[in-house]
Order: sequence, then C-alpha cells, then structure tokens
Amino acid sequence: MQEDLAALIRRTAAGVRARDFLWSAAITAGIALIIVVYGPSESRLFGLPRHVWLPSLAWIVFLLSLGVRYRFSSGREWALPVERVIANEISAQQAELASLRLARDVAKALPEPLFILDAAGIIEHANPAAEEFLNAKDIEGRHFAAALRAPNVFEAADAVAKGDGAHVVDFSTTGSVERHCRAFVAPLDDSAPRDRVLVYIRDLTGERRVEQMRADFVASASHELRTPLASLLGFIETLRGHAKDDPEAREKFLGIMQAQAERMQRLVADLMSLSRIELHEHVPPHGQADLASLAEDVIDSLRPVFEQSAAIVDFENLNGGPIPLTADRDELFQAIQNLIDNAIKYGGEPAMIKVKTGRGVAPSLAQDGEVSHRSGDTAAQLAARIGCPVDDLAFVQVRDFGPGIERSDLPRLTERFYRVNIERSKKSGGTGLGLAIVKHIANRHKGGLQVESRLAGGTAFTCYLLAPKRRPAQG
Repeated sequence: MQEDLAALIRRTAAGVRARDFLWSAAITAGIALIIVVYGPSESRLFGLPRHVWLPSLAWIVFLLSLGVRYRFSSGREWALPVERVIANEISAQQAELASLRLARDVAKALPEPLFILDAAGIIEHANPAAEEFLNAKDIEGRHFAAALRAPNVFEAADAVAKGDGAHVVDFSTTGSVERHCRAFVAPLDDSAPRDRVLVYIRDLTGERRVEQMRADFVASASHELRTPLASLLGFIETLRGHAKDDPEAREKFLGIMQAQAERMQRLVADLMSLSRIELHEHVPPHGQADLASLAEDVIDSLRPVFEQSAAIVDFENLNGGPIPLTADRDELFQAIQNLIDNAIKYGGEPAMIKVKTGRGVAPSLAQDGEVSHRSGDTAAQLAARIGCPVDDLAFVQVRDFGPGIERSDLPRLTERFYRVNIERSKKSGGTGLGLAIVKHIANRHKGGLQVESRLAGGTAFTCYLLAPKRRPAQG
C-alpha cells in the first residue's frame, strides 16, 4: 500500500533536521574547546588582541565546518519520498500500458469488427477486421455515423454514451452484396455520461445465407426435378409394361432416360455450386490469379467441345501483358467457362466466339454505330459504386454473333432457371443457372456482369473485376 506522501516527507525532514542539529552541536563544542584552550593566553595574532582574533577564528572555523558538512551531504534524503512516489506512478503507468497493449493485441486478433468510440461518437480505435468490414483504411478519428451507414447502431451508441445500458442491434449493409450483422453496444466505464463506448459487430450473413440456401435449394430442386423425374417414372412404367419385349423401344427409352438422368445430375451439380458461391459471396477472395492466362487455360480446356460443335474461338488480350488480381482462381475459371459454354449453345451453328481480356472499359457493340441494348452497370458506374478509378477494373468479355436477345429478356438473364428459349436450352443440356453463377462470382470479386445485345448482331457478356494497379510510392 502506497505511503502517505505528507507523512513521509515530515519524517524525512525530521531526520535531516536531527542530523543537522547534532552536526551543529559538534561544531559548537569544537569552537568552545578552542576558546577554552586559548582563553588564558594574552597572545596576539597578526598584531591583533585576543578579543578580536579569537571570535574571528571561531567564526571562520564554524563556516568551514558547515561547508564540509554540506559538501558531503548530497540532499538525497529530501528526494527519497518524491522518488518513491514517482517510481510507484511509473510502475502503475507501465502496468496500465501493458494492459492497453494486451487489449489492443486482443482486438487485433479478433476476426470480427470492433470499434471504440468517445462520447461524441468519434472512432478512437478500430481493429483490422473493422477496416476490412468497412473496406476503408485510417478510419480512426472519423465519426462513426460517417464510417458505418447504420443509423440504428449509431443511435444505440449515442444512447449508451448518455447513460443507457448495453444494446443489441440487428442491421444490414447495402452494396453489391447485402450483409446481415448484429452489433453489441456496451459502455467501457461507469461514469455518466460515459467517456467511451464499445461496438462489437458479428457478421451473420453466413448463417442467414445457409438458411436461405436451404430454402432455395429445396424449392428449386423440387420445381426443376419434377419434370425429369416424372419422365423417368413414365418410361420405367412403359418398359415394365408393353415395351418390355420390344428391343427397339427399350433402347430408345433407355437413351431418353439416360439423357434425363444426366440433366438431373447437371442440375444438382449447378445447384450445389451456386449454393456454395452464395454462401461465401460476402467473404472477399484471397488468392492470386492472372486473368489473361486464366482465360487462355479455359479455352484450352474446352478444345474438345469446340471441335465437337465446330465452334470458332478467337482470344485477344487487349492489355498486352499479365492482368494480376486477387481472386479465387477456381471460381473465375468456372465463370469464364460458363460464359463460353453459353456462347457455344446460343451463338449460332457453328458459333463464332471472341474472348477478350483487358483493363478499364471493355469494347462495346455500339462502337460500330449500330444500336444495341444493355443490362448491368457500365465500367464507370461500377467504379463509382465501389469507389475506385476505372483503370482499376479488369474485364473478360465473351461475345458471340448469334441471333441476339430481346431487350425485355436482358434484365432477367441472371435469374435462376430463366431461359430465353426453353426448348433450345433443354436440348443443349442447359440448367438455367450458368449466368446466375457468373453474377454471384463477379459480386464476390467486387465486380459485376454486363450484358449487351443486338438482334441479329450477337451478344457480349462482360465480367468486370476489381484489379488495382500497383502504383509507385510517393516521396
């Protein structure tokens, strides 16, 4: 327990005064001894009588003795109480700093966003997860309401700062990917009003997506699988009946049954793939990929399909070099493959396909002066929405020269199971999920899908992705 500073100083001063008193007494005794020794003498010193030089000598000796006393007295005793108090304060501050460093390290290690606000709502501290959540850097010092567009969370923080208890608030963020979150708002001290408020956010998007995915999967599977299952059951019943002994009918029906079973297999595979992509759509990718070489790899993997369908595919990298970006390579591979596969099915017989990669604004069908219709954000609109220069966008474009798509159909192309030509889609083995998969992959990569079409002039699908250039350091 820390000593009382005033009592400590009083005791130290009393000790110093006692020592000085003893020292002065000793000096006085010495002077008295000199007077006694030299008192009876009538001798003179430097021609001066005894009553003149003796007091003078005693005074000089007294001054010299005091000088020696203070020469070897450092005065440290007077500083000891202050030094002890300062040492205690330094130890307390070091312990507090260690606790603060530990708290900051814990906050950095948390995978969920954490904010500490002052009474005015200014962000004093935000961990790395918070910066990633807001997709912004250096947010400390900004007002919380300006950093996070969630008025109900700020209102809860303001109420807690004024003296309310802890609040729990559910909110959603808008953007290319909607996120569902829950904020825990609690005071960090017992003062009134509170000096600091803690805001801890849990991302519930994954849980909500699992629930939605389960519901969508059941609904989609039950709807889309009903027809092929009914067809299979009908053919099985026929084969067990009058066609049981007809080899020609049996072979025909078995071929149809196999085609229906393969269609169901593709449908289930696409449903599972779409569900996985939607489940992680709010989680940014962390891998690395070169968009130009990736597009070439997709084309090379589809060579047997091109030869079988007699499709003609031309690839051009408008950037002239690598296009590196942070991405999930397997997902981008699937997106490009779906776009090319779509162009093979609907790009004419035989299909002529042009695949282009580059940066910035992709080529447009309207560049040659012909009228075309578009659905989806342009490069400028997408760049403004995600807050980046247009040059920080990369694109892969797959264009066919088929019959084109009606303007009214363009906005619905990325809907689940939507088909412009149902009979042709079923004949070609399409599931109606390919473009929906591409759209969600683009959203996860902070991009978007743009569709441009002209009747009798073909269709261009452009997938924009965020791929910031490395800029030279300032200074």
